Amino acid sequence: MNRLTPEQRLQIVQFYFENNGSVRNTYRALRPFYPRQIRPSEQLIRLTMKRFHTTFTLIDNSHPQRRRTVRTEEAIATICQNRSIETRYIYARIPLRTGTPGEWSSQSSQFEFEG
Repeated sequence: MNRLTPEQRLQIVQFYFENNGSVRNTYRALRPFYPRQIRPSEQLIRLTMKRFHTTFTLIDNSHPQRRRTVRTEEAIATICQNRSIETRYIYARIPLRTGTPGEWSSQSSQFEFEG
């Protein structure tokens, strides 16, 4: 769904009031102005009118930006330390295979873990 411009929202509000608050008639009145693929749906008309009735505006909401993570030297050092600990733990649990891949099946029996 594409965002509507404030001018398009104004057009929807005007047609809505001209058609006595009928969403269906507003949708039909917008047919000559929009091709079928980009015509505002009845649901979008309802949402636009609900927003107009509650906020009395046609302007886009300002969306707050996500706060960016601050990368300090201390944070970077902590992450590097944690990664090296995790890597050492992972590699300690994986048995090393020697030889060629054809010989691996014969070596797999010696790496059985006893639980």
